[in-house]
Amino acid sequence: MNSAFLLPDQPRITVPLEVYYFDTDAGGVVHNIAYLRMVEIARSQLAAALGWSLEEMSRTGLVPVVARTEIDYLKPARLGNHLIASAELLRLEKVRFLISFTITSATRPDLIFIRCIQTMVTVQLPEGRPQRVPPTWREAYPQLIAP
Repeated sequence: MNSAFLLPDQPRITVPLEVYYFDTDAGGVVHNIAYLRMVEIARSQLAAALGWSLEEMSRTGLVPVVARTEIDYLKPARLGNHLIASAELLRLEKVRFLISFTITSATRPDLIFIRCIQTMVTVQLPEGRPQRVPPTWREAYPQLIAP
C-alpha cells in the first residue's frame, strides 16, 4: 500500500452509474448480478481513493477478497436509469474489513435500489495467505477498529 498517499478524512466515495441493456432482462429491469458488478466498481474506486489502487494490488500482490456479501434488493432499477453507488468503509478487524454500499437514483436520492454489506479479507497472492488490514487505514480511521 502506498504509504505516501494522503487518505481522505472520511473513507467513502460515490460513483455515478447508468443502467445499460446488458444490465437488464427482457423487461428492462436490472438483473441481480448487475448490481454486484456495480458494487464491484464502487469497491474498486473506494480502494483506489484509500491508496489501494488496482495497480498497487498488482504490484504488491496484496488484494481484498470477498468473504461474504449481504444484499437487500429494495426496488427495481430500469434500463436508462442514472444511479449513484455509494461505498463506505464501516469496520476494520485484524485481517477483515467491512464495506457498506447503497445504490440510489441519481435524480431521487431517497429512492434506494439496493443496500449491501461486504466482508473482505486481505490476502497476499500468490500464496493466498491472510494478511493484516492495511496499517495506513488503521492509523487514519481508528474509530473503525473493532474492539
